[in-house]
Amino acid sequence: MKSAEQMRQQAHIQVVSKNLYSQDTSHTPLAYGVLDHRMGTSEKDRPCETCGKNLADCLGHYGYLDLELPCFHIGYFKATIGILQMVCKTCSRIMLSKEERQQFLDYLRRPGLAYLQKRGLKKKISDKCRKRTVCLYCSAFNGPVKKCGLLKIIHEKYKTTKKVVDPIVSEFLQSFDIAVEHNKEVESLLSRAQENLNPLVVLNLFRRIPNEDVPLLLMNPEAGKPADLILTRLLVPPLCIRPSVVSDLKSGTNEDDLTMKLTEIIFLNDVIKKHRMSGAKTQMIMEDWDFLQLQCALYINSELSGIPLNMAPKKWTRGFVQRLKGKQGRFRGNLSGKRVDFSGRTVISPDPNLRIDEVAVPVHVAKILTYPEKVNKANIELMRKLVKNGPDVHPGANFIQQRHMQMKRFLKYGNREKMAQELKLGDMVERHMIDGDIVLFNRQPSLHKLSIMAHIVSENTLMMSYIPR
Repeated sequence: MKSAEQMRQQAHIQVVSKNLYSQDTSHTPLAYGVLDHRMGTSEKDRPCETCGKNLADCLGHYGYLDLELPCFHIGYFKATIGILQMVCKTCSRIMLSKEERQQFLDYLRRPGLAYLQKRGLKKKISDKCRKRTVCLYCSAFNGPVKKCGLLKIIHEKYKTTKKVVDPIVSEFLQSFDIAVEHNKEVESLLSRAQENLNPLVVLNLFRRIPNEDVPLLLMNPEAGKPADLILTRLLVPPLCIRPSVVSDLKSGTNEDDLTMKLTEIIFLNDVIKKHRMSGAKTQMIMEDWDFLQLQCALYINSELSGIPLNMAPKKWTRGFVQRLKGKQGRFRGNLSGKRVDFSGRTVISPDPNLRIDEVAVPVHVAKILTYPEKVNKANIELMRKLVKNGPDVHPGANFIQQRHMQMKRFLKYGNREKMAQELKLGDMVERHMIDGDIVLFNRQPSLHKLSIMAHIVSENTLMMSYIPR
């Protein structure tokens, strides 16, 4: 997780405007808006304003936007609760005695600790901390910390499981005696006395955690501090990963889900700023804050459960998590499995005329599924013959790529006789698949690479195996 300062260093501009385009007729992106071209470009005819490169060459540049109030990070929400259960909610020290601290620190210093050992150790530290109800450093009372609804954390400070009631707890309960006299309903609620840990409270608690306690939370203080788990600043991703699609049917553009979510977050930021300056009711600001938290969570993961009906989004959008996970996500859809050249698929059926290491490829597939062969002294005559045959006659060729040239020439058009005569050593001919070629053959679904085997191509022999009676 990047800290707010690291985000600022990585970014090129601060995004502040909720409007996407300026109100003139030229439809230019607004400066310091979410579509500012200093963050890269998503249009062919407009270069990036930071590096001057075009769409194909510019990798994009980040921006950042400051949140008016801190928010919980939906991805680190569980980790946030885990840390709160281990530290004192008054002085931010870890709830361990000096002997226990030393014992766990010695264990952590062992070289080559496995992941499972670290996980087991974290559970041990967490269990020890949760059992302790009084802080050893500031003598403050601590109770269980729980998730309460969507992105809300509560601390049941005076809840005890012991039979003997602590004097601090009884003193706290007695302070409500007058209130109970006048309103009997208060009595049943006293056992559930709790404090709300909002992101601002949690951020201040995390900032006060001493550096020597951070390793005991199983965190690396050099890589990230506990305070970095709370969002105070958001990175605005480059334009090339959230392009605007210019629509011909409707006059205007179709904006990406991430762009729309960012404009909503900036809009809510402005609303909170106005309400704070005009001195609106606290309840109003708290509602705005809850909504800002929800939008920041939906920006990261849009498949949240338990969203209240009054806050639920009208239209489903794709967050960052949805771009990465699942079958159509980045890892499985675009990185592990891709659409590539020189591969094909066809239905298969058994054939007694094929050898055990052969695979029958229909002529139609063999014409499309080509093999790029370099022209040399031994094959130049064959290559000339294939070029003359062209893409429609099998065996033929589909393309020629001349040496030191990036452009391919399609053999369906043009003078093939002339092209065949001009063929030089080192040129590349994309010829049709012919008997004797070696291909990798695999049965769908491809579950692991062990199912892929090399086979020799044989022309479809189904017609040869038909013997008339």
